[in-house]
Amino acid sequence: MILLFKNKLLWIGLGIIILATSIITFAFMGSSVNPTPKKLPIAVVIEDKGIKLPSGEEFNFGEMLLREINKKDIKSIEWKIFREKEEAIIAMNNKELYVTIVLPEKLSQYTSSLLTNSPTKPETNIIINEGMNQVGVNLANQIAKEVLANFNQQIQLQFYTQIEEMKVPLTINLAKLISDPITIKTEKVNTVPVNNANGNTPAIFTQILWLGTFISAMLLFTIARKLNNGYMTMGLITGQILSGILYTIFVSSITVLLAVKILNVDTSNGTSLFFTMFIIGFCFFLLQSALLNLIGYIASPILILLFLFAMPILTMAPEMLPNITKDYLYSWVPFRFSLEELRDILFFDKGIFENGIGVIGGIGVISLVMMGLSALKSTQRIDKRFENNRETSNN
Repeated sequence: MILLFKNKLLWIGLGIIILATSIITFAFMGSSVNPTPKKLPIAVVIEDKGIKLPSGEEFNFGEMLLREINKKDIKSIEWKIFREKEEAIIAMNNKELYVTIVLPEKLSQYTSSLLTNSPTKPETNIIINEGMNQVGVNLANQIAKEVLANFNQQIQLQFYTQIEEMKVPLTINLAKLISDPITIKTEKVNTVPVNNANGNTPAIFTQILWLGTFISAMLLFTIARKLNNGYMTMGLITGQILSGILYTIFVSSITVLLAVKILNVDTSNGTSLFFTMFIIGFCFFLLQSALLNLIGYIASPILILLFLFAMPILTMAPEMLPNITKDYLYSWVPFRFSLEELRDILFFDKGIFENGIGVIGGIGVISLVMMGLSALKSTQRIDKRFENNRETSNN
């Protein structure tokens, strides 16, 4: 036992464990342990036409809410103001908004009618963009409800003041009406189907693709190196790419098959999901293979660390990430772009790369070029080795 504790490897191993645990802890908790929203986009649609008071003065409850919002300098929220509901829906379909508050055309008219003999209870709507990041959606929905609850209280106090000034009898029915003047209704757009891990299937699919293609890239790189004494030729790289296509087809198809047929993940179009996952997965494979070809097995811990640090932040809304994480990690990691493409397919009813192949395609093209350069690098190494051997033989 004493010999064991005297062995240097034991203490070196302990140092490695401390370092690895510290890295993993920061990777999984560093950006998500205390999330604080910054400029969370929430819309207010003011369709309210207002009313004309007996005194001739114009009054608009929608504008009253807008003034209250503008009074509060809340850095955690970025309010977007629209005059038509359709404009907000377009923004939601473009993934620009988490939640929209709609103040309808006759809000002021119906609200004012509550003190008359023929009251009509007004309604407001909260529209939830369910296909967006669930953490952001839930927080934005909570904020929207609090805003309308405070708005209701302000109207209630205003009514009590009017009742007192006008000396209107406070009947039971009137008390019920003004205790909760505005009915708040909720509707959803870009809904998340059942059995979709509460909207987290895009992140889960991205993780599966990255790990599946990483194993594929490592296997094919190892095989290629053994075939030519560690040197990559253009022929080997071509075989590597073609084999990568085959491997990625199986990774994507098996993932979709198991998810849809066995685990009952609800998707409207399994074929579109497969093709999207294949394209994303193949771009992942090209990136991983390019790094392996250029710098060797040193690339594997880099790729693993990238996975460990990036994956936890994908479940967070971008507006809730620390600035350093958002600017220096989230802004460029390939997983983020995979997540958006899969979200389009699963929740936003968009076609395969409807907005173009974008950054994911760019990553694939650049990685393909890098793989070609790795063949040139190997050729230069072979030439140098040949020259050294020739000089040795001459001597």
